[in-house]
Amino acid sequence: MSVTIKDVAKRVGVTPTTVSMALKNDPRISGPTKTKVLDAVNELNYYPNYIGQALVKGKTDTIAVVSSIFFAWFKMDVLNGIGRKILETKYRMNHYAIRLETRDEELRGILHGKRADAVIAISFKPGDEVLAEFKEKGVPLVLIEDTAEGYAGVKVDNFKGAYMATDYLAKKGKKNIGFVSMPYAEDRGGYNVIERFEGYKKALADNKMDIRKRSIQEINRYTFDDGRAAMSRFLEGKKEIDAVFCAAGDIVSMGMIKEAKSRGLKIPGDISVVGYDDIVMSEMVSPALTTVKQPIFEMGQAAVRMVTDSLEHGGRGPGEVVIFQPELIIRESA
Repeated sequence: MSVTIKDVAKRVGVTPTTVSMALKNDPRISGPTKTKVLDAVNELNYYPNYIGQALVKGKTDTIAVVSSIFFAWFKMDVLNGIGRKILETKYRMNHYAIRLETRDEELRGILHGKRADAVIAISFKPGDEVLAEFKEKGVPLVLIEDTAEGYAGVKVDNFKGAYMATDYLAKKGKKNIGFVSMPYAEDRGGYNVIERFEGYKKALADNKMDIRKRSIQEINRYTFDDGRAAMSRFLEGKKEIDAVFCAAGDIVSMGMIKEAKSRGLKIPGDISVVGYDDIVMSEMVSPALTTVKQPIFEMGQAAVRMVTDSLEHGGRGPGEVVIFQPELIIRESA
């Protein structure tokens, strides 16, 4: 049988209420009593029943962080920022890795199951019906990378980042600049794909360069092998590219560089490569990767601040979107 708060109270000789207050570091409980309670907790291996507490208080003191199960360094860095910031608050964090096809059902389970007081969604947009349900319940929801009217969000200026990368390559004298990204899925969000493509097109137009469909590649995942495959398709198709802006991230960019080098091509002499994100490994590879820096860690922290501010004000404030500015980090690959 599991140990209850009544067992701890009996061991110490106090009431269950006193034990609860001591565990919350309530200043009304004396130091010696707190020490006795904590000693009893350790001796009895007592673990507070947070589900029961949530039923009594009507809240969980938990923030749910939801992302797809597909691996991406962007998500890892965002989660790091979220986790570090939550440690400064009274809240706990539960991370849910979901399939995008079932995202709405997963979110409904968290919302209607009262598993969290607020939700942070990374790199996907919930369906309109689910968004309406969050608003009706008054549960704060913050989107990272995607936005929805009336809901809080955190993103970077993707158009500007893509424009800077493509314009830089054009100004370096590159004549056929390839573009690599994930496909845009309207029903799941991912509008950053469209924004980056628009920035790429505008930079080409401003430099009086044509958009060539054969210079555009879509990948299925954000992996090193996807980058190798994309570069292989460029080269085997004899598309004569002399540069690539990889909007799909730095890991994919590194795969592209690896494939080009394995075929005897020089980076950046034969082909220049510019990535997106500026993850920690970007300056460790050879050649060091030129890339568009997103303040990913800070984006995660901003999302936590927005969630906690919303919780303190009842979760029904107007949606605020924080837009971070990108920075082009010039290294050796372009």
